[in-house]
Amino acid sequence: MPVSGCPTRALSGLALALVLTLGGCGQPPATAPAQPGASGPTAASAAPQPPPAAAPPPAAAAAPAPVQPLDPPLAVRYGTAGLIGEAGVFDAIEKGYFREEGVEVELVPFRVSAEMTAPLATGEIAFGSMGLDASLFNAVERGIPLKIVGYNAIIYTRDTSGSWMVRQDLIDSGRFKDLPDLKGMKVVINSPGGTGSVWAERVLAKGGLTPDDVEFTTLGFADQPAAYANKAIDAGFLVEPFVSVAESQGTASIVLPSGQFFLPGLPVMNLVMSPVFAQQQPEAARRILVAYLRGQRDYHRTWVKQEGGREEFDQILIKHTPIKEPRLFDRMATHDVDVNGAMDPTVMDQMQDYFVRYGTLPQKVDLSKVIDGSYAEYAVTRLGRMSP
Repeated sequence: MPVSGCPTRALSGLALALVLTLGGCGQPPATAPAQPGASGPTAASAAPQPPPAAAPPPAAAAAPAPVQPLDPPLAVRYGTAGLIGEAGVFDAIEKGYFREEGVEVELVPFRVSAEMTAPLATGEIAFGSMGLDASLFNAVERGIPLKIVGYNAIIYTRDTSGSWMVRQDLIDSGRFKDLPDLKGMKVVINSPGGTGSVWAERVLAKGGLTPDDVEFTTLGFADQPAAYANKAIDAGFLVEPFVSVAESQGTASIVLPSGQFFLPGLPVMNLVMSPVFAQQQPEAARRILVAYLRGQRDYHRTWVKQEGGREEFDQILIKHTPIKEPRLFDRMATHDVDVNGAMDPTVMDQMQDYFVRYGTLPQKVDLSKVIDGSYAEYAVTRLGRMSP
C-alpha cells in the first residue's frame, strides 16, 4: 500500500469521533536515520493541580535544539476528526512547528478509530489518533506492531468535554431525579463492547444499578440530539458539541460531567504509529514528536495553567474544528496532557479488563508491546524537560 506523498484511495469524510491519522511517504529520510530506543511504557505523570489565576500571555513553545530540517521536506498526511482533543496538533500546524522539522502536514479526515487500524497496519497512513478501541489491542495480538507513542488527551476530574445526559421531559416530570431512576430506561451507547459500554456501566454503578437494569440501544453521537427530540432514547453519554446542541434545543440536560465517571488518568485519544512508517522513516517519526510535543505544551500553558494566549488558540480551534463559538471551548477544552510525553499504562490496562469481559478482546495484551515512549524521550532531549 502507498504511504504519504504517493497516490492513495479516497478516505472517509469528516465526522466527530475520536480519530486522528497521520501519513507519510516512503522516501528515504533526508538526514541519517537514528533508531528509536527500546519500546515500553514510561513513568506516569502526576495528576494536575488546580490551575492558577490567569497570567500574562505565555511565550511561544521553546524552540528545539538546533537541527537542520529534512531537505527536501517530507509530505505527511495527518488524519483528523476535528476534535478538541487534537488541539495540540492544530497548534503545532498553525505555528509552524512541523515545518521547522522539515515536515509538511496535510490534514485528512477519518470517522472512527476502528477505521484506522488497517491503514496503519499496511502503512497507508503513518499515524492515527485512536481512542482505546479494542481493535487496536486485537491488531497487536495478531502480530501487527502498532505503537502508541503519545497520549493526545488525558481525562481527570476537571473534564467536562462530555456528559451523561437525560431527556428533559423525564427530568421535568420527576421521572428522573437521581441516578437510581435510570432503571428501566432506554440508554444509548455509541460503541457496544467498547468505551461506551464502560461509561454506561460506571454511571449505572453510581446509581446502584447494573447493565441488566436498562435497555441499551446504539446510536452515533451526531444522531443523539435528534433522538432525544424524538423521544427515541432516554439517557446516555454524549460528547461536545452535541451536548450543547441537545441543551440548546431543550431536549436533554447534563446530570453528570465526564470527569465524575471516567477513569481518572484515562488517555481518551492516543497517537498511534504505523510500523511501516516507523521502519521507513525513523528520523521523520522522531521529528514529528518534537513538533507534536511543542503543541501539547502550548495547550497546557493556555488551557490547563491558564497563562494566556486564549484568543490565538480560539482562532486555531475555530479553523480546525466545527465549533465556531469560542464560549463553547470553556467546557470542551478541559482535557489534560503530559508536557514531557510520559505515558502511564495503568488505566489502559484497566480498560483491557473491560474489553475482555465484554468479549471484544480475547485476552489482555502485554502493554510493553503497545506503548513506546522512546520518541517522546527524544523530543525531550531536543526541547528540555518542562515542569507541569
